Amino acid sequence: MARGSTTRKERHSGDPKSSIKAPAKKAGGGGKYTMGKVGDEDGGTFIDRGDPNFVPEEKRIDPEDGSAYTYDQLAAFYKGKFSKQAIAEYWEYTCTPTKRAKAKAKAKVKAKDQSSFGPTVAESVKAQPKTKGKWVPKDSVKSPPKRLTPEDLEGNGPLAKEVAAVIPYFPYKKLDKFYDIQGLMKYPKLFDAVCTAMAKRYRKMGVTKIAAFEARGFLFATVSIKLGVPFVLLRKDGKLPNSMSSAPYTKEYEGVESICIQNGAIVEGDKVLLIDDLIATGGTLCAGIELVKALKAEVIECGCLIQLKELNGAEKCLKAGAKSVWGFITDDLLTTKAELPSDYKDDGKPDCPDQNASGVDDCIAASIDTFDLQPASFQNA
Repeated sequence: MARGSTTRKERHSGDPKSSIKAPAKKAGGGGKYTMGKVGDEDGGTFIDRGDPNFVPEEKRIDPEDGSAYTYDQLAAFYKGKFSKQAIAEYWEYTCTPTKRAKAKAKAKVKAKDQSSFGPTVAESVKAQPKTKGKWVPKDSVKSPPKRLTPEDLEGNGPLAKEVAAVIPYFPYKKLDKFYDIQGLMKYPKLFDAVCTAMAKRYRKMGVTKIAAFEARGFLFATVSIKLGVPFVLLRKDGKLPNSMSSAPYTKEYEGVESICIQNGAIVEGDKVLLIDDLIATGGTLCAGIELVKALKAEVIECGCLIQLKELNGAEKCLKAGAKSVWGFITDDLLTTKAELPSDYKDDGKPDCPDQNASGVDDCIAASIDTFDLQPASFQNA
């Protein structure tokens, strides 16, 4: 049958002459896919649950702590902190799906498509008798990383107390208390939690480089990996090619030394975090501060795992030019005495010969007064 006209009117057209008009937009909305009005920060789940690809049990890895969570768990944690749109975008574009979640999602979609053709492959396999699997001890089952609380990120917080309990002190190098961080290295997950706490602290400070002191400071390279910033080695004098050396300084236990840094590792305008395992008198950190200042960069903070408050190293670092000094654990929490064998002897070999009865050597006392806080005359190694 011939039509009266060969002209077709477009459906849902904005043309007032059209027989079918486009529906009016809702006030304050964005149509079907609106994420809510501006300022809607109440959080909560915001995802199309009718989507055939949506699997409520799917877990994705939160890069903040490396743990896998469902969308509901993630939304509940960030509720009130971010908008629903931000949470949805974080889930979609930042959190990475686990391999198992991808497989489950594909299997669920495939099962819907094949529902009219009998049982799926997964259902057929499930119907088969289970074979006896290999026995796995409970202790060997990996537990997910600990999600840190705001209190864990603070110095001397719950995490710091847990760490302090595994760092014993020894009578060593004629000192009554020599703190051994090897105790912490026995617990990889606990050490990773410490590095995560440090990374969370420095992410919002705008750090562009992390410089660490030889040798125990190098243990904290993980912090730079978590932040995605370069890691700079501060080594003993003569250990790096094409380097610049600091003025000599007095170490806590090992006499007088110098440190060096490779040319170009830190440039003008860098915001540097100086990191080490322990701050005592501050001699090593002050040498690092002077190096950074000579390169026309600034020290955002001197961060250490342990701070010995009675030796006033923090005050020296602030006077040398650091903006702040932070210790994750102070010595008043370190009360774990090492269990020593009956034949234990102090086999340490300090380079500084004179130590007093209180366990603090005279080199330390001298370094507090003699360290030159003026810009040093640097030299190429």
